Amino acid sequence: MSIGLTNFKFYRSFRVKTDEKDKVFIKITVLDGENRGQIIHENVSIIDFNLFSMSFKTDIEIKIDTHLKLELYTKKIFNKWDFEVNARVIRSFSESKDSKLYNYGVELLNQNNDSELKYFITDYVAGFSGSKLKKFLIKSALSAREISISDGIELFSLLNVLYKEFNESSIIEIIDESKHLLNCEEVRLWKINVDNDKLENIYSSTGSTTLKEKNFSMQEVGMSFTTSQCINKVLKDGRKRKQDEVVEKSILCLPILNKEQKCVGVYQFINKSESRFSLQDEVTASFLSMVMSKFFLSFSPKSKSTRIAHLNPELEDDFIYFGSGQKSAAIRSTLRKLKYGRNNIHIVGEVGLGKAFFAKELANTSKTEIYNCKDKEKLKELFETSTPLAKSVSIVLKNINYLTEKEQNELFNWSQFHECQIISTTTEDLNYKVETAKFNKLLYKKLSHSLFHITPLRNRSEDILPIAKYFIKMECKKRNLSNIELSPESLSYLTTYSWPGNITQLEKSIIKAFMVRADQESKIHLIEASSDLAQSPKEIESVIADHCDYSIHPYKLFELLEQLNSKKEAS
Repeated sequence: MSIGLTNFKFYRSFRVKTDEKDKVFIKITVLDGENRGQIIHENVSIIDFNLFSMSFKTDIEIKIDTHLKLELYTKKIFNKWDFEVNARVIRSFSESKDSKLYNYGVELLNQNNDSELKYFITDYVAGFSGSKLKKFLIKSALSAREISISDGIELFSLLNVLYKEFNESSIIEIIDESKHLLNCEEVRLWKINVDNDKLENIYSSTGSTTLKEKNFSMQEVGMSFTTSQCINKVLKDGRKRKQDEVVEKSILCLPILNKEQKCVGVYQFINKSESRFSLQDEVTASFLSMVMSKFFLSFSPKSKSTRIAHLNPELEDDFIYFGSGQKSAAIRSTLRKLKYGRNNIHIVGEVGLGKAFFAKELANTSKTEIYNCKDKEKLKELFETSTPLAKSVSIVLKNINYLTEKEQNELFNWSQFHECQIISTTTEDLNYKVETAKFNKLLYKKLSHSLFHITPLRNRSEDILPIAKYFIKMECKKRNLSNIELSPESLSYLTTYSWPGNITQLEKSIIKAFMVRADQESKIHLIEASSDLAQSPKEIESVIADHCDYSIHPYKLFELLEQLNSKKEAS
């Protein structure tokens, strides 16, 4: 089991290449197997190395998993080095079909930041010339490997080996190997329990599995689960776990996905030996979480009553309101991530896009107070709230663009003493207002930790028909009807009309069509279609105006229209 994963880590790692001119030599002693005691010192040369791995080539055959003693020495007048490291062979291949040379990759054992090898590497790199050092720095910065044809063949063979090993390995074996690969103190595997609505620690490298994560929006495990993202965090002052008093200093979490790519658990790595997990660790951990996911491909939460109901692909999507296009799918994905966090959210969009609806959904709590900033009395009640509102509380501020300068300052001062989540909505471009000193910059920064912009309906025409069908379905359900469709004229009208009132206007049009429909008629006809279908060709200015987003300040649009007018006058 360990060879395959260690080999993968070796393949992905960045190593310092050697040059014959550097006069770095190696003497190898075989420590076990049938060739125990064999010494290799001729026709052997180092290819590259780092603190934990090395590759070299020789004409002598050495079996995988053989333990070696490597003696590294230099032949320089100054800065002579002569030291030993123990190693294990983890990979080997010949350079070509006819070559008698073999390339070997070895894992260097028991190395850390205090090892003699570290000081040798430091001294070795310090001796680079200016041009060589520049190349080295560029390569280390771009250390994510480019896959050449030979690399691709090697990687394919490696993945085949890994696949075979994983199929023959248990979860606990992979966890133990993961701990070794990432050089951390502890590894834990979490899985959602749909019966009690908690993330539970089902496996651990320490053998203890008593931990539970009740609040999905708290700490790193919950954050990774609800966002399906990698979470890499350093805890500067440390954090003591209540259950066993372990002090957590660094945390790396990766989501575990089922076959529908829904998050059903989390793979957690705790306390990296070198204080924090690196980007390379994230790459390795991502691969390991993918490997671990194979054990949970068929696991699909089915409980509608739990807070993870959104993971169940069979449940009706609450956000069908957005339609079925690619943009809508992206919006739904964003909503799911925002819903289970506690950041302040600022929602921007034109009239009729359901901003208040989404604000309430994103609040993720039944006790959400909604304040309309047009209602000054209600706003006054908020400012007079004396008891500090906790993190678990959410408030919605509709039409925040209607706040006066005084109210903006009051709201900012009020927010300094409350930890609650604030979800605000607006139909105007507040960023532009901030730039023109018409809105409090500090307040805007506080409210827009997460910014969610809703695209106008006319700019996602592929969603119009699915949304219309959804409203028709709802109306049929209310009126106990079936098989009601739009007339051909109305279908054409749906995609040619600009819908300035967006989804609200579309819904009202469909309700009106049902109201005037004859009892036995199987089709509904949108009233507006008769008058608006026959339209004369539009000027370019009108076309641009029809497709602009009025929740974003149109100063760039104005510039474009001015240019068009100037060209017309000139011609």
